[in-house]
Amino acid sequence: MSERNAVQALVDEHERALRHLMAMMNRWPGDALDRPVKDFGTVRDLMVHIVDSLFAYFQWVREKLELEENVSPPLTREALNRLYSPADWERAISLSLPYCREATAGVCDDDLGRAFPASWNEREIYMVEQMLEHAIVHVWRHVRQLEGLGL
Repeated sequence: MSERNAVQALVDEHERALRHLMAMMNRWPGDALDRPVKDFGTVRDLMVHIVDSLFAYFQWVREKLELEENVSPPLTREALNRLYSPADWERAISLSLPYCREATAGVCDDDLGRAFPASWNEREIYMVEQMLEHAIVHVWRHVRQLEGLGL
């Protein structure tokens, strides 16, 4: 098997962003999930977006690299929509951490330069490395948005 140092580093950084988000949630007041968020509805809606998107990014990598093992996201979008407390969200995110590792288990550093159309726009081409980097930045961008709300 080829080297996986770069892949592991990207997954580690993604996990770091998610762990930061989970630590933030420990400090959230009880009404945090119901607070309004511009362009998303509420913090709860934003959380669904963050976690559902991470599943989509990692599934994209698996699909484009034609990885055969079946590694499914631990929660559906419908299940995410039924989470109503910061503690529920912490549990959901903690279930996502092993999923991200499992989803990238067959990805080698040599795969990172392979490029494919994005799932949301066929004209946008992403290398696997860019998609994994996008997954990291996506979490941090929304962490900043939540911090801007005082959370």
